[in-house]
Amino acid sequence: MTEDCAKILFVDDEEVILKLLQVLMEGENWDCHFVDNAAEALSRLEKEPFDLLVSDVAMPEMDGIQLMTTVKEKHPAIIRLFLTAFSKDEKVIEALSEGYTQQIIPKPWIDQEIKEIIRSALRQRAQQKKYCPEFQALINSAPLLPALPENYSRVQGCIMADEVDIEKMAVIIGQDVALSSAMLHWSNSALFGQRFRVDTIKKAIVVLGTDIVTNLILSESITESLAKTPPQIEGFDLNKFKSHSIATATLARLLTKSLHSSDVELQDRAFIAGLLHDMGKLVAASNFGEKFSAAAKHAEQQNRSFYEAELQILGTSHAELGSFLAEWWALPHFIVTAIDAHHKPTSSPIDPEVVEAVYLANQLSYRFGFGCNGEQIEREIDETIWGNFFLTDEGLEILQVETDSIVSTLCAPS
Repeated sequence: MTEDCAKILFVDDEEVILKLLQVLMEGENWDCHFVDNAAEALSRLEKEPFDLLVSDVAMPEMDGIQLMTTVKEKHPAIIRLFLTAFSKDEKVIEALSEGYTQQIIPKPWIDQEIKEIIRSALRQRAQQKKYCPEFQALINSAPLLPALPENYSRVQGCIMADEVDIEKMAVIIGQDVALSSAMLHWSNSALFGQRFRVDTIKKAIVVLGTDIVTNLILSESITESLAKTPPQIEGFDLNKFKSHSIATATLARLLTKSLHSSDVELQDRAFIAGLLHDMGKLVAASNFGEKFSAAAKHAEQQNRSFYEAELQILGTSHAELGSFLAEWWALPHFIVTAIDAHHKPTSSPIDPEVVEAVYLANQLSYRFGFGCNGEQIEREIDETIWGNFFLTDEGLEILQVETDSIVSTLCAPS
């Protein structure tokens, strides 16, 4: 599916609203249909497939909330948007928080704004169609997908300027204590080969480079936002999650450096992808807590990997969820691919060295004791990828010592 051939169903009991929408959509290449009641909308949905449903809330007989509830149960892959003058109504907010609708378009609307919201929803739908029906149903049962953190966008703006504004970047980062601390810790770590102490954010940016800085911001902002309201579910530990991410990023960079000692850019890419490889777990833990917990219990009881348990309980995995979010955020393709393949290595035309390094780093981080979700099983490592890195017992020992040192420094209580 592309945006242009998308099929949209609009539902509103006011004829004047439907006519206004019809006129507004005439300039687009979408296949738009208009009905004036929920019963007819459900009838149409039973007979033909739609990609997007845009419905009013206050309608006679069956209102928009009842309609969206039914559609979520019967047609969960359809993306659902509310069009309402009652955007602050408790029931509307509850419907949004429960995932019955993904977004609210206020009445009266701004023409360009409503089109942009629809385009955004259709991009999400097009990306979803690459995945299995179970994944599509799961992602559409969640509330709004998280937006890119504001600090990330602001720093990206500094980088995209005609001249990179390091001073402004330093000011933005310096306003966040946790982020500043993480940046200084990383820039002073042995992983980046520093001989002299880095004591300012500006120096840290120079040492780490803008690519690593922006993705550290992304990683820290995601975990920091979750830490404010941590999911109270069995099987998820935010501290263990962070140490596992740090260990995987560290190992991915070290592994890449062992084969490409002079290619610093490739080492940076491996580090970034390793740091973000498990962000799908944050999506799953914060949006599908009960199923996440059930998968963790199933893995423990059946002595299986959490990844295998997820596929059975959720119908998808944190790797798929994470790669979907990375693609939705338009992150570089090597990050999307590495996230998707960190449990099932696959050949990739985009930085295959990064994809293999992140896969192996993830496996080794568990072997070295930096796991999460309570997994205890021994992890089998793809023999071909293992052979590609020429690892010896002595080499593994060195990797473990270096990783232990960096994780203990980065995860030490402040």
